[in-house]
Amino acid sequence: MIFEALTNIKDADGADISAIVSYIEQRHEVEVQPNFRRSISSRLRRLVSQGKLEKVQNCYKLKKDTVLGVKTPPKQKDRVRQPQVAAVTSSVETVEEAANAAAYRVAEAENKSFLAAEAVKEAERISKMAEDTESMLQLVKEIFEQCSRGEIVLLA
Repeated sequence: MIFEALTNIKDADGADISAIVSYIEQRHEVEVQPNFRRSISSRLRRLVSQGKLEKVQNCYKLKKDTVLGVKTPPKQKDRVRQPQVAAVTSSVETVEEAANAAAYRVAEAENKSFLAAEAVKEAERISKMAEDTESMLQLVKEIFEQCSRGEIVLLA
């Protein structure tokens, strides 16, 4: 569908994601769902990395050396089957993307939980140091008062 869109959109600079999604929506009479745009975007990046497309600024276009095979029109039987295969493929990829996003968020939450636990430990350590410092200050004040009165202070 992406190659079809890029072939039929007549723009020398290529087409941006919005134009490609609009073309697919109009041509295939499909209602684009929110994850569809993200899916198209990831496929475009993958095609660029594979060298099948080139990206110029925010537009994508076919590479000049890419040879597109001419397909014969599918038989009526194939036409019925293609949307089902595309829907299943899209559904599987959407599920995979959702699983990847969920795994990423779980890992991120575990990391934040670990950092929070470490921050609590650090806060407890600093609190203990503050208590020890307060005790030491009180002891030093008492020794100072005794010394200022002329008393002898023995430290063991």
